[in-house]
Formats: sequence, structure tokens, C-alpha cells
Amino acid sequence: MCRLLALLIIFFIVACAGGSVRRDPEKTNEVMITFVQQAQAGFWKEAMENVTPGEKDDMMDGEGHVLPEYRSAVARIRLSTIKNMDLGLDGKGRLVGLIDILDESNNFYRASDEKIVIDPSKLEDLSIKRKKREEEEAKQMREDAEEPKKQQEENEQQPFPF
Repeated sequence: MCRLLALLIIFFIVACAGGSVRRDPEKTNEVMITFVQQAQAGFWKEAMENVTPGEKDDMMDGEGHVLPEYRSAVARIRLSTIKNMDLGLDGKGRLVGLIDILDESNNFYRASDEKIVIDPSKLEDLSIKRKKREEEEAKQMREDAEEPKKQQEENEQQPFPF
């Protein structure tokens, strides 16, 4: 009897552990939409109540303000893409994994921003390049057409061997 009671107590403790992440898509979606709407409206204090304390600390500076990189990452979130995000909720219904998504968004944005930088002095005018190519092709065609004439003239100038 004591073993059964001890086994039930251990099972209960493991089942009620607060560190588990729930994957309830509907509830997660609702919490994430609430977070994004509050944050994009400028209500950061209320929005950060939907985030786990660990991620909240990582997203804020020492004065309690959200870091600019996370503000811009949240501003880029579209409500239509929230269901595709890999998020969960902790035991108290707060978002888990948000900071990873925001960091990924920032990394993607930085990478795309670096690719967009173009030095205008190195750009070629495509119309000029096309015209040069057409002129070279026309010149080559003239040379090819003149070559048989030159050979014929050379053959006519040679004396016939008798």
C-alpha cells in the first residue's frame, strides 16, 4: 500500500511540474495575437505580461524598456503568419519560444538588408551593354561576309599553273 501511495505521489509531482510547455495551438494563437496587438499599439508593459520572465528579461534593458531590435522584430510580425510560428505556453499561459522567433526574424532581416546594399558606381547600363553586343555581332557578320570575297579575289590574282 505504501508503494502504491509513493508511486501515485511521484506520478502527481511529475504530472504537475510547472516547467512543461503546452502545445495548444488555439490558446497559443490567442496569446500571441494579444501580445502582437498590444506591442504594436505601444502597450509594451501589458504585452510583456504574456512572455515568460526569462525571455522578458532577455528582451529588456536594465531600465525596463524593450530593446529596439525586439521592437522592430515585433513590428515586422504579420498576424496572418502567427499560426506558422513554433510557440508554446508555459503553465501560466505565457509564451515560450518568442525570443527565438524574434532573433530569427532579426537575423533574416539583417541578412536581407546586407544583400540589398548596391554600389551604384558598379552598375552597368544594360542598354549600353546590349548595343555594344549588337555592334560586335554586326561587325562579325560583315567580316564573315567579306572573307569569302577576299579568298575569291586572292584566287583570281594567282596565275593559273599550266
